[in-house]
Amino acid sequence: MGMDSMVALAGGLGMFLLGIHHLTEGLKGFAGDSLRRGLQKLVSGKWSGLVSGAIFTALVQSSSAAILTVIGFVSAGLVTHAQAVAVVLGANLGTTATTWLVAVLGFKVKITAAALPMIGLGGFLWLLGKGRVRAVGAVLAGFGLLFTGIEYLQGGMAGVEWNLEGLGGGPGGVWLLAGIGVVMTIVMQSSSAAGATTLVALAAGTLTLEQAFAMVVGQNIGTTATAALAAVGGGLAVRRTALAHILFNGITGVVALFFLTPLGEAARWLGDRMGDEGVLSLAAFHTLFNLAGVILFFPWLNRFARMVEWMTGRGKVSAVARLDDTLAKAGGPVAMEAAWRALVDLSVTALRSLADRGPEQRKPPGDLPTEILKVADFIHGLRVEATDPPSMSERRVRLWHALDHLRRLAADLAEAGGGSAESGIVEEMEGERKAIAMWLSWAGGRSAEGGDAAVLELARCSERFAALRKERRAELLEHLGRGAARPEETLASLEALRWLDGAHYHAWRLADSLWNAAERGSAEALCGFSQQVEA
Repeated sequence: MGMDSMVALAGGLGMFLLGIHHLTEGLKGFAGDSLRRGLQKLVSGKWSGLVSGAIFTALVQSSSAAILTVIGFVSAGLVTHAQAVAVVLGANLGTTATTWLVAVLGFKVKITAAALPMIGLGGFLWLLGKGRVRAVGAVLAGFGLLFTGIEYLQGGMAGVEWNLEGLGGGPGGVWLLAGIGVVMTIVMQSSSAAGATTLVALAAGTLTLEQAFAMVVGQNIGTTATAALAAVGGGLAVRRTALAHILFNGITGVVALFFLTPLGEAARWLGDRMGDEGVLSLAAFHTLFNLAGVILFFPWLNRFARMVEWMTGRGKVSAVARLDDTLAKAGGPVAMEAAWRALVDLSVTALRSLADRGPEQRKPPGDLPTEILKVADFIHGLRVEATDPPSMSERRVRLWHALDHLRRLAADLAEAGGGSAESGIVEEMEGERKAIAMWLSWAGGRSAEGGDAAVLELARCSERFAALRKERRAELLEHLGRGAARPEETLASLEALRWLDGAHYHAWRLADSLWNAAERGSAEALCGFSQQVEA
């Protein structure tokens, strides 16, 4: 291979990788967060997860983006592990859309003549536009770079000798070619780029179709490297989803290699029907063996998910424990939802402790202070640009309000001293337990129904304790001034009243901040609720 061929191959591959990157980012930017929201809402079972995963991956042109997104969903508690496994299966099927795109538009339709104008217009829109106009520019530039890269790859491949004669016909050669495919994907960090290189080599005649079949299987296995990296240092949910991806791709690849001949014949037959025996046959093979893997795994999906859970072992799966760096990669809204859920869980712990303990029993419930710091660090670590849109910016502020009141409530619960037999307190405790029970019921369901009533009841409870403190304080100090009470008893009662007033105020404000940070309803509904509380 001469220097000119090396330069053409390197430049073509670089253009292709840049094209895939801009195309994926542009498509995600154009859709905004609607793709993620749509994926989350559509995933309600095995079939919906499978179909949604395939469609999402085909739209964003990246199985890695889909896998990272669903890992974030699982970490945030938005979908179950079994549903995530179904999305993983669908993502592997959807990623074959890129192979078809390259095979049809790059080799059959030949749109390379329009590539440079697309890059020019796309770059212009990307530099000067904003929002979706900028995203459209990224998509156009991505398409142009992608197909320009293929053209350079074809030019460079003409001078390349792979020296793989004799490989692909025997069992050892098939496994060696698959290993080459694995290495290609890991080095390029893109199964799409590795697949495009294989398509170009096939079209140039430097690879036989059988050899290309084996290499594509290896590239499909190699794409699990992204999931494996995500699992390193990740939480239990991350490790489980990553392991499911690795096992599915690995087992599907091994089965495809054992049945390479019949799958290859089927792909050739489909290629003949489309008037092609080369690149379209390879695209058909890519889809066929991934479809075969889905058919193999889907009937046993729940058992497979349970096996993965058994292999990864048990661990702490609280909302706080699920907060890790992988969530940030799934997008700002997913990370914010995870933080909100973690704070709701901590509010349950704090309010239950408040209801179960009198002011004479004060110690921090469990690891509450440590977990509060973990949530604070997680929210602070989120990129501002990922959470800066108005809807998310307001939610972020609300979460910080909730965190502050939760921290103060935890400090109240950790204080020492007091006494709860003070006149009027016992009666108020019943109303307090009712209000907290309403909040716990809403927090357990995570639905929009009932949260407003719970917050309103906590607000009234706080107002009653504030009024009780003001009323009793004047009485207690008057009795002390007349010598009708002992100083230590009076001061203890005043401290108990102060504690109850402060603790229930922070409990109300914590619940109010979390309720207003919940994703539901409209801005008008939230304003109406705020006015109701103030009244």
